[in-house]
Amino acid sequence: MRAPVDRLTLISGWGAPVDMIRPLVDGLATEVTAFSLDDSLLAGIPSFDAAADALLDRLGDREWLVGWSLGGLLAMAIARRAPERIAGVITLCTHPCFVAREAGATGMAPDTFAGFRQGLERQAARQWQRFMLLQVHGAPAGRQALDSWLTSGPPASSTVLIHSLAWLAEVDQRQEWAELTVPTLHLFGRRDPLVDPACAALLQSQGRPVRLLENLYHWPFGDAATQVRRAIEDCLNEYRAGQAA
Repeated sequence: MRAPVDRLTLISGWGAPVDMIRPLVDGLATEVTAFSLDDSLLAGIPSFDAAADALLDRLGDREWLVGWSLGGLLAMAIARRAPERIAGVITLCTHPCFVAREAGATGMAPDTFAGFRQGLERQAARQWQRFMLLQVHGAPAGRQALDSWLTSGPPASSTVLIHSLAWLAEVDQRQEWAELTVPTLHLFGRRDPLVDPACAALLQSQGRPVRLLENLYHWPFGDAATQVRRAIEDCLNEYRAGQAA
């Protein structure tokens, strides 16, 4: 029998401090640990696999993981490594293969990603800001909601930003997502400008547990954040009910 939900670990996305999504889990578990993908975690980490191992070393047992974007890929990698230590995983706006590998795939076009990566290498701060704004592209009041985070600047050094961005092009977890044995829930946004919502339909057709949230952009803020929090709470409550049965 799996343990009750008394510990939860939150993992942020690329270039974003974890406090941007901390309200999504406040009050949902007795203990919350939160990680940003910043220098304190990733400096000197040579690869995506090493980053997953570093996070796993910091976790307790029987934890739920909630990962946003790149953080979701890391959460799924951790669960694949040590399913006996993970109670379940919730991913948020995470594509199992962020950059498309073949024609017709739902990931980002390789040329688009390569252009962004080259821009980051030339002008890291400017490209970081562009990425932050892309997360809420088309959202009413999106820029205003981001203002304080834009003012604060990147949560990681240029070296770590460039290095960890490359992982989004390298990682392909499509097979792992199909095979993972721990409870999962994948949350997607219909208005997400970075992750094609068609990915949600594809995963759902494969029997994956998916929820497509109508007003969610890539960063959950405002009413969308409330929707995401409710979805996370529903998932954990369903898990608790199953444990009590």
